[in-house]
Amino acid sequence: MREEPSTEPGRFEAIDWDKHDPNDAAVALPRWLPAAAALLIAAFAYDYLTVDGLPVAMDGLDWLLIAGLYVVGSLIVLPITQSPDQVRTYWAQFRTDRLAVACLAYLGLFFLVGLLGPLYFHEPRLHVLYSSQPPVWGSIDPIYVPRCYGEILNGRCQGTWTFPLGTNGIAGKDMLPLLVLGTRTSLSVVLGAAAIVVPTGVGAGVAAAELGGHVETVLMWLAEQLQTFPAILIYFLLFFWMVEGRLRLLIAVLGFVSWGGLARLVRNEIRVRRSEQFVQAAELGGVGSARLLARHLLPNIAPSVLTNVTLQVPLFVLVEVSVSFIVIALSGGTTTLGDPTNFSWGEIIYNSLFSVGAPAAWWLAGFPLVLLFLTVFSFNVVGDAFVDALEPRSD
Repeated sequence: MREEPSTEPGRFEAIDWDKHDPNDAAVALPRWLPAAAALLIAAFAYDYLTVDGLPVAMDGLDWLLIAGLYVVGSLIVLPITQSPDQVRTYWAQFRTDRLAVACLAYLGLFFLVGLLGPLYFHEPRLHVLYSSQPPVWGSIDPIYVPRCYGEILNGRCQGTWTFPLGTNGIAGKDMLPLLVLGTRTSLSVVLGAAAIVVPTGVGAGVAAAELGGHVETVLMWLAEQLQTFPAILIYFLLFFWMVEGRLRLLIAVLGFVSWGGLARLVRNEIRVRRSEQFVQAAELGGVGSARLLARHLLPNIAPSVLTNVTLQVPLFVLVEVSVSFIVIALSGGTTTLGDPTNFSWGEIIYNSLFSVGAPAAWWLAGFPLVLLFLTVFSFNVVGDAFVDALEPRSD
């Protein structure tokens, strides 16, 4: 006769091990995760390998953006679906920091404008005669504008709702679309670099932790060596071979030299998690390595991976803006290291230096500088708050 589970204190509940299949190594990932990856790869292959391609015009930068959305979305959704209680604990700790919550809200707006803004705002038209127009609430001395679009009151040209944020110098382009398109460029850098850093860093870290030995030594050595190479120098060396797609080149360089820290983090996190009781219990229960990694290890380290990426991307945004200020000589003239085919906050700031100037037309450089500051500051604050939520510090 089968023994009934005892309810006496001090005894473990009897488990029918026949119900457990120790050879079951099926990866317990959400079904949408591999399915979405396969769909994206198939769409990319169809777009680039067929004559007509997709009915929607897509370039390499668009695909990097979509890949980044998939990667970042996976880092957010995976722990929510696999460890909801743990996520609620992290969120309870995170929301105690009001500044971090406000910065997270700004980043949500940053993502929303960067993704959807270009659907409504397109490249602005030239208004050479109406260059350097002030924002709707501002004014400028008429000597600095070829022609005032609004009224002249008290000897100053007033702004209008036609150009709510004014126009830039020389070309007279509406500042609002320029800033929105610049936001799209910065978002492309953030997500494009993440699409390279996360798979490479996580893959290298998992391989180092699981295989160990010479594989770990080689991977960690490679990660360390890549981090010693300045990304901007590598970009400069490859710049002369790129006629088009400089922004894609910059994103690729930033991604491939920045995964080392994440790889070490993933390796260390997996080793720490393997020593915890719930993982050891799963191993004793006969859970296979693949299932253990996918069901217990990766979902638990996903918040740490997201934190690491959040703290890295402000540097990517700053590098993209900075290259617009580096002027180099070419045959027939000069150019900047930036990509002239994509609008950038750095390009707007750089062009403002050679027009009316900051004192007279502060909005030319002021608006992109404010957006740059808020974006970099918000990523840093949210990243630090993530660290505090994952590893609360005792006062």
